[in-house]
Amino acid sequence: MRKQLTGALGAASLAVCGAVFAAPTLVGTPTNASGIDGVVVDSVTYDATFSTSSFDSTFSTASTAHDAAVALAGDLNTLGVTGLSYGQAAGFRCSQDTGCMIWAGSSNVFDAAIFTATFVPPWNAGSPLPSSGPPGCPQGTVCFEAAHWTKVPPSPVPEPATLALFGLGLVGLGLSRRRLAHC
Repeated sequence: MRKQLTGALGAASLAVCGAVFAAPTLVGTPTNASGIDGVVVDSVTYDATFSTSSFDSTFSTASTAHDAAVALAGDLNTLGVTGLSYGQAAGFRCSQDTGCMIWAGSSNVFDAAIFTATFVPPWNAGSPLPSSGPPGCPQGTVCFEAAHWTKVPPSPVPEPATLALFGLGLVGLGLSRRRLAHC
């Protein structure tokens, strides 16, 4: 009985906490990525979409843009991204001969225009781009895209009383099963 109850409570706690520990999700395919949902930057979760339409960003200081670039590079590596969409169905393959850069910062503050550059693999957080960095994709053999960040609101956490009632319900179910087994 104790093992069943422990297992049931463990499964319930995993179900409740599963959303908190969700891994980043690729938007598109590894060879034609158009974004990543669930990028965590400084304990805040964002959905990042790659685009060439605008190079403005949520991160307008060099330190926060660098943190965003590091987080984005880690997720790109984890998800095995080898190409960017740059708004087309075919995508742009990042390889030894062609480079891909994703600006994590803002074009208004060039010190904050940190990019995630690669010759895949791996993706690495780069250094500030010069003010002459060309936006758009492709630029010769290089793809310059920007990450647009959308803050994801935190999911509501169940109240302690709700969790206590849920736990009592599980205990009641366990006891009723035990009682039925002895009849």
